[in-house]
Amino acid sequence: MILVTGATGTIGSELVPLLARRHAVRAMTRRPARAGEVYGDLDRPETLPAVLDGVGAVFVLVPGYDDRGPAQELALVAAARDAGVRHLVKLSTSGVAFGATDAISAGHRAGEDVIRGSGIPWTVLRPGTFMTYLEQYAHGIARERTMTVTETDPVSAMVHPLDVAAVAATVLTRPGHLGREYTITGPEALSPRRQAEIVGEVIGEPVRLAVRTVAETRNVFERRGWGGPRLEALLELKRQSGAWDHTVADTVPRVVGRPALTLRDWLEEHAELFSGGGGTARP
Repeated sequence: MILVTGATGTIGSELVPLLARRHAVRAMTRRPARAGEVYGDLDRPETLPAVLDGVGAVFVLVPGYDDRGPAQELALVAAARDAGVRHLVKLSTSGVAFGATDAISAGHRAGEDVIRGSGIPWTVLRPGTFMTYLEQYAHGIARERTMTVTETDPVSAMVHPLDVAAVAATVLTRPGHLGREYTITGPEALSPRRQAEIVGEVIGEPVRLAVRTVAETRNVFERRGWGGPRLEALLELKRQSGAWDHTVADTVPRVVGRPALTLRDWLEEHAELFSGGGGTARP
């Protein structure tokens, strides 16, 4: 039995069906609504023994970090040891591999330390920027054919969430991955301008690129009530990631055995967001 935490999120929702084709899988969520989903909450350790009963491997995805540090990993590790779990696969972030000091990367680094120090065999996955990040631009592209980015947005080897899930499914079910750390990226590094061009090619209309300063981005999101530490952490991650986000790793073809999916692949699957409206605004 494989337990997937964060089962209804961006990666978990791709991973669960991949695993379910050949393996017993238990999908943990705080709001179970479908067959195969079970209630569990990393902030309520008393809920974990039941979901870990009979589980051999766990995909570890925490929703974020606050001033409690890696409390969720600590709770999960304690329950996993008691349950006799034999493998932990931690979803982290590429910033850890490149020494990033932003709050998001620092949180994942502390979480990795807990997993490595658990006494349970482990694997760490460190994806870069998800292609779903482009959803934040969908409204502007659909309404005005304009993609407005921040000046610190890096050249990025964006990764398809399905590729992250495919790597996770492989390391959870096949030997040879214990004690390994994998950086996961897409197949090519794309500037924001090239990203906008590809969106335009997919929807059949040119997309204009607009660039605003960090201060302008901060003001826009503070007016929407989305300021504070989380916004600052995202802006700092964006600033630092220019040093590494363009790096292309061969993890997907090496581990999964097929080419990594392209941005065009992802856009063709979600073209309606950019041609007809939708998306979520973020910095």
